[in-house]
Amino acid sequence: MKSSYPTMRTLAFLVALLAVFLFVFYALFALFTSNVDFPSVTSEKSLASPSIKYNPWGDLSILETRAILEYLHNSPNNLKLSSAASLGSSENYVVRTELLRPNKSQALSYVDGKSAVKPPRWATVLVYNGSGTDATLDEYAVGPLPPSAQTEIRPLTFYHNSGKSSSPNLVPDSASLQEWPNSVARNISDITQSLFGSTVNSEEDSNPDGLEISFRDPWIDRDGRTVRWCLFQREGKKWDTNTLLPQGLYFKIDTTGRDPTEWKVLNWFYNNVLYNSTEEFRTAWMMPGFEITPRNLDGEWTHIDDDANFDSHPKQSPSIPIDLGKQSFTLNKDQRIVSWKGFEFYLAFSQAAGLALFDIRFQNEKILYELGLQEALSHYAGKDPVQGAAKYLDSAWGMGATMFELVPGMLSARAIIEEILKFLGYDCPDDAQFMDVQFSVRTQMVTHRNAICFFEHKADYPLQRHSTDSYVSVSHNTYFVVRTVAVVGNYDYSIDYIFYLDGSIEVKFRASGYIQGAYYVPGESEEYGYRVHDQFASSLHDHVLNFKADFDILGQENTLVSVDIEPATVQYPWAPGERRSTMKLARRVVETETGLTWPANSGSHLVVLNNGSSNSWGEKRGYRIMPGSGMGAPAHLTFQGSETLGRAAEWAQKDLWVSRQKDTEAKSSSPASNFIPDEPMIDFGKFIDGESVVQEDL
Repeated sequence: MKSSYPTMRTLAFLVALLAVFLFVFYALFALFTSNVDFPSVTSEKSLASPSIKYNPWGDLSILETRAILEYLHNSPNNLKLSSAASLGSSENYVVRTELLRPNKSQALSYVDGKSAVKPPRWATVLVYNGSGTDATLDEYAVGPLPPSAQTEIRPLTFYHNSGKSSSPNLVPDSASLQEWPNSVARNISDITQSLFGSTVNSEEDSNPDGLEISFRDPWIDRDGRTVRWCLFQREGKKWDTNTLLPQGLYFKIDTTGRDPTEWKVLNWFYNNVLYNSTEEFRTAWMMPGFEITPRNLDGEWTHIDDDANFDSHPKQSPSIPIDLGKQSFTLNKDQRIVSWKGFEFYLAFSQAAGLALFDIRFQNEKILYELGLQEALSHYAGKDPVQGAAKYLDSAWGMGATMFELVPGMLSARAIIEEILKFLGYDCPDDAQFMDVQFSVRTQMVTHRNAICFFEHKADYPLQRHSTDSYVSVSHNTYFVVRTVAVVGNYDYSIDYIFYLDGSIEVKFRASGYIQGAYYVPGESEEYGYRVHDQFASSLHDHVLNFKADFDILGQENTLVSVDIEPATVQYPWAPGERRSTMKLARRVVETETGLTWPANSGSHLVVLNNGSSNSWGEKRGYRIMPGSGMGAPAHLTFQGSETLGRAAEWAQKDLWVSRQKDTEAKSSSPASNFIPDEPMIDFGKFIDGESVVQEDL
């Protein structure tokens, strides 16, 4: 046996060499005889349906959305909607229309085959109400669909435990709220020319070295006034670099009410000095000895690499369409149903939170009713008035609405020649399949092509292996990925749902783009980050993402158990008179709703079990919940009692929460809470009220 190894290796090498030669030959032949294009994303195999099914969580169709909008505009109601041709800040109009997902009890009855009746279709409609004294954002439930004599328009309070369906819109007129601060900046153009060698840009004059005004989200202060801090930053050149170019000058404004003539400047802040008026700031600037800090200038240090471009697709070697073999997954693009090697699930989409997966099963057995993003929080720290209290609830920016087209991979002929069989992937590999997302913005339907990609990937490690002196056993390993990327301001958030052959599921999150940093102040910036360039420093901040996992392991009655690994001292009968150090398992049932943090040293395993189902040896069947492998160990919020965040993200205080499933607690966060953090639309803290979670729907 041993003597045959060299011969086998030689034979394998020759076979591999022949395969490479044939592959390169085919690639070169294709290069010079085929039209150059991106790989097709509409192949017939991608349209194959795993079965004839209906997705009760499926997005509203174009026809459904059109019918709803016609109903809202033409039926008798109190919405007072304006026509699409006259949508101003003092009008009422529909901002968003999408599916109001059915209650779990209704959906499960249908997908489990207990009822042939499909859940009724309802829509959630967000209306901008600008005709009143104060602008508001009002949410309604509209249904059942299609519109008929039975259709109703109800204020949507069902899953807002605040009881509210309306929230203040503190930015009712975005044009005025951009132009008025610009007019403030123009009034001190002599000062900015002195400090920065530049003045604020206008719409007609966009100078890359000119200045622009950026903002913190507005908030309502203790006196009931709407205020916000603004900062000066350079616009930057062709790259999106303005968040790298803060200039160290800030001003606070009061924009209470909707009349810009009533707005005013409250403070200026420069070089660690707070000024109580524009006049006070100007007087100080005119004084001899006024210290001007160094300028933060744009340059090659902010630029993307030389290969970067601004075309619709990356410039790269010509693409060669390659058939990489039969794929093991199927997509029903009409009903948005996915299956791969025993897994099957439905897809759903929302503008606020992006993609969600429903009714996840493995080998026809239930695992999860729902898995999806609820909210993405980033909270900054720093010495200046912007970084020092900036928080972002990114659902307000639209984690789904900013899911733009993914860039497919290409198999490059140049790469084949230079590196043989090296795949150049961008967002998704060569053989990925894609889906579009479609949603309504006001009265228009918007399509983001290829916003979701699906691919099977060969792992760089085996599923299992073992070797002895007489045999080697190694199992090939693959996994399946559903990927989206949300571009929220300066950040590109990549979210993967990964499925493994052993039945495991992982959610992986990555962040890219440009950092939001601070003007560098010697001796101060080091407390909050690192110096990145001459006058620029990174800003310490938390990213906390909230995902909902509604477990239905082999049914709805599940239990969370903490399996703790504890040191112990034991006297064994085989060692009389001795006490020996060891470790043991201690199983503790989590009995009531609570929050948990990841244990140190992986000293506990958190396991969701179905006590009513055991394997052949009497062990309860279930899934372990553990930290993923994305952007480091999942973090909870470092801040304690954040004044900026209020109660808008109580879920961020712990790594993991367990609560009983309720249709009235379908979401943990609301985009509308962004402007009212002290009295949010959804207060997650109220979910945790001591209810039993033993053999309950978790």
